[in-house]
Amino acid sequence: MADFNREMLILARESRGLTQTELAEQGLFSQAEISKFETGVKIPTDEQVRGLASHLHYPQEFFYANETVRDFGSGCVYHRRRKTSPEAKLKQLLMLVNLRRIHVKRLLTSVNTTSEFTFEELAIDEFDGNAVCVAQALRAIWKIPPGPVQNVVNIIESAGGIIVSCDFGTDKIDALSQWLPGLPPVFLVNSRIPTDRLRWTLVHEIGHIVMHRFPTDQMEKEADQFTAEFLLPEEEVKKHLYDLSLPKLAQLKPYWRVSMNALLRRAGDLQTIAPRTKSYLWMQMGQRGYRTHEPVDIPPETPSLLKDLLAVHREKLGYGTKELAQMLLLKESEVLTYYGDCLLGNSSRSGLRLVRQ
Repeated sequence: MADFNREMLILARESRGLTQTELAEQGLFSQAEISKFETGVKIPTDEQVRGLASHLHYPQEFFYANETVRDFGSGCVYHRRRKTSPEAKLKQLLMLVNLRRIHVKRLLTSVNTTSEFTFEELAIDEFDGNAVCVAQALRAIWKIPPGPVQNVVNIIESAGGIIVSCDFGTDKIDALSQWLPGLPPVFLVNSRIPTDRLRWTLVHEIGHIVMHRFPTDQMEKEADQFTAEFLLPEEEVKKHLYDLSLPKLAQLKPYWRVSMNALLRRAGDLQTIAPRTKSYLWMQMGQRGYRTHEPVDIPPETPSLLKDLLAVHREKLGYGTKELAQMLLLKESEVLTYYGDCLLGNSSRSGLRLVRQ
């Protein structure tokens, strides 16, 4: 049998939202023992691994998998959240994006994606620190025509990115992303957020992935600048951002497919609106409750590539739920918890081909 992998124990515990102390309180191990297991000071016995598997609801094979876990600051994990977001929830979601990335890696063992475009490393230093130029370059590489981006989800999947939508249990965190060498980027997005916020969030994550290989103090500001130019390119949007009012912002929203808030901020950045007028409109939006729920909903953008991957395994490779569980290192019941929606209905399987072994 393979060696015990302490990183997978950390992933199992934190993906369940448990601290070492909280796991110890379940009565199987002391916090000191759990700490020693996770730091590699002590290797658990087979019986102890069975206990950990039972308490954390993962199969025993999970703890012996030859996989790695990446943390924030590793140069491959990014997130978009509000300042008040809970740290414990963010840590749990970090483990979940690691878990989903492991699943994607295993699903791609027998299936290749053929993408129209690819994700490119466009280090911001090579653009003299100008995130706007990076956004313009990527739009050109991906052959996005002038004007609004019609479907961000389709663009990401056309470049091979995998989007996983699930309920984060909070509206304080929008998304996490991870891109490791040899794998497509994986975007874990909060199903609670509206489409306009989802689009902005996904492009923000794209900005991190293509521009930032190492964390910096300016990376969030640069990702916002990237997003603004990618979704609202100055050359096309500026002429629309004069003489703004709430009705005009609501009219522009479905055309540009971004929030009224984003349009107002872009007008301020491009100096098409006086600061006093911007403040007044911002105040009006707050009084009308538009900070939490704006008028004019944007039609949803639904990911399909992950569903296609699972469909190939079910329909072409003959994987049942038990076999999927074994491949994904999950309990059978959790295959449906994680991927029940993806396993329902038909799939296009566009851009996918089997790998001959």
